[in-house]
Formats: sequence, structure tokens, C-alpha cells
Amino acid sequence: MPWGNPGEHHDFEPQRHDDGCIEVIGFTMTSLAALQVGGHGERLCQCRQGVLTTSKAIPMQVDGEPCKLAASCIHISLRNQANMVQKTKRRNSMPLLNE
Repeated sequence: MPWGNPGEHHDFEPQRHDDGCIEVIGFTMTSLAALQVGGHGERLCQCRQGVLTTSKAIPMQVDGEPCKLAASCIHISLRNQANMVQKTKRRNSMPLLNE
């Protein structure tokens, strides 16, 4: 959970997948490595849309493919949302029908 636990900061709302918000997080090299063991980055803001402006070429990933993006202005916003289906969790205390 790169955003961290909901109870740690009262300045931000807990992250949710259906609220239409983008969580903006800052990382140092140390905090990025700490993600593997449960760490999280520095919370910067929650917003509905954002603009990233770069003044020089930066490495990034587009659809999982590495590329080098020239200086540019990137607009980020929610385009649409798809409903997902989740399998219900089986409780261990209930007997199976086969037994």
C-alpha cells in the first residue's frame, strides 16, 4: 500500500478504487526500496485531475514498455471505470458440501 494506512494521516481521505481520485505520492530512492517490505511514500495530494510539466527528457513506461519522453506537458484524469467481479471468500468454519 504505497499510500500508507488510512489512520496515519488525517489530512487525506483513505484511498478507494471507486472515488475517482488520483493519489499523488512522492518517493525517494530509500522509500521506493522500502515498498518491498511494507513502506510507503510521502503523501502529496489527492485530486481529480493533474498536469505534469517536464523541462527535459525523462525515462518512463507507457503500457509497460520503457521509453524516453521529450520535454512535455502531461494531462492526467479519469477517463472511465469498469465494474469488477470478485469471488467471495470461503469461511473455514463452514463445512464443505462434499464432506
